[in-house]
Amino acid sequence: MQQGYSRRGFLKAATSAGGVAWLAAHWPAALAAAQDAATARDAAAAFELLTAAEGADFAAIASQIFPSDERPGANEAGVTYFIDSALRGFMSGAADDLRRGLRALNKKGGARFATLALDAQTALLKSEEGSPFFGTVRFMTIAGMFAMPAYGGNRDHAGWKLLGFEHQMAWTAPFGHYDAQATAKLGAKR
Repeated sequence: MQQGYSRRGFLKAATSAGGVAWLAAHWPAALAAAQDAATARDAAAAFELLTAAEGADFAAIASQIFPSDERPGANEAGVTYFIDSALRGFMSGAADDLRRGLRALNKKGGARFATLALDAQTALLKSEEGSPFFGTVRFMTIAGMFAMPAYGGNRDHAGWKLLGFEHQMAWTAPFGHYDAQATAKLGAKR
């Protein structure tokens, strides 16, 4: 091993290279899955992994995390399709845990989460705020709200519009203070 190259540095480089290699090998499949999720979302098709009841429960949870008001929320952005796609793809290892967590939540609430009154849903989720289940669903809701629309969430760029992000392919740098010195130097040389 080279002098000054730590084992930690080697592992970091090796895992980074492995991640890049994995992504390169699986990129077409990842893009196809993302496109399938966006198509399913736009057609309001059935979920591929989640059951209809699980989808309704996750939609109700997501709408509690990112509610609708005068602006679109998680349901309008199609976040549940992002969750379904993620649980079939990059978060597949969390699918069983999330399903167990959802069953426990429904048991604790005495009924399917989606069928509970809004106040009961809110109280139940507040009691779960520190749990790994809630943390994972919260992460997935926010990710689905602001992800590329091709990944199944962020329908019609709803999340980006909330942030004021303009979706465009290329950006032109505005002229301003950062180029003032360069412009002044060019003027002085003439």
